[in-house]
Amino acid sequence: MGARERGNGGTAPRSGMTVGQLTLREERARTVKASERVAQDIVRDIVSRGLETGDRLPLEAAMVEEYGVSRTSLREALRLLEIQGLISLKPGPGGGPVVGTVEPSHLARTAALYFHLSAATYGDVMSTQVLLESICARLAAMNPDREERMAPWFEHELPDDLPEYRDLTTGFHGAVYQLAANPVLILLTQATTHIVTQHVITTMDPVELRGPIMNEHGAIARVIASGDADEAYRMTTEHFERQHDHLRARWPARLQEFIQWR
Repeated sequence: MGARERGNGGTAPRSGMTVGQLTLREERARTVKASERVAQDIVRDIVSRGLETGDRLPLEAAMVEEYGVSRTSLREALRLLEIQGLISLKPGPGGGPVVGTVEPSHLARTAALYFHLSAATYGDVMSTQVLLESICARLAAMNPDREERMAPWFEHELPDDLPEYRDLTTGFHGAVYQLAANPVLILLTQATTHIVTQHVITTMDPVELRGPIMNEHGAIARVIASGDADEAYRMTTEHFERQHDHLRARWPARLQEFIQWR
């Protein structure tokens, strides 16, 4: 008897699957599709309504009605956004969904998973960091506000305290990103640099580079303030390549390792 001759003449379930199992799988597929659509709608509304970090979203019952979905689909959508750090779910009375933040670390973690599956190495991501950071510096040197924004970074003493050193270096690059004024480029650059910093540099702690890094930040800041975009690009490229050469010479095996998802 052929497949289409069984039962009422419809197509038979695939081998090893019952009609009930097919129905369950199809229901799950519909739920996932609905949850993804609702997640997209929630993000779109957060942006269009100008909501900011800490702002409350409507309660579950109101969102179910607004988006026209089941509670199951809505909860799955909220969970998808929570995993990405784009919202947080506060428990208890007065709780509910709250707008989160766009954190480069969340993008970095997701990107690291894709990089790992692509068999990319830490050397690969460091090469990408050089390109992205240098482009940011070039754009920063073309921003009309460059002199005012860069002036605080012309010169700094090397602090003894590690957290203060990290605050200064992060602050300098943050100022460059602001001047670059391209949110897509900035987020990609921050995510890439986050992987390099958290997966490589912090595990190696090249203390001897801190002084030269601070000096180079001052020099790059002055060039950006001067408006020389090509020189800002060149100096930033050399700035990161010197750091990478230092790491490569001392821990070459690390740069050949596959990027880990963590």
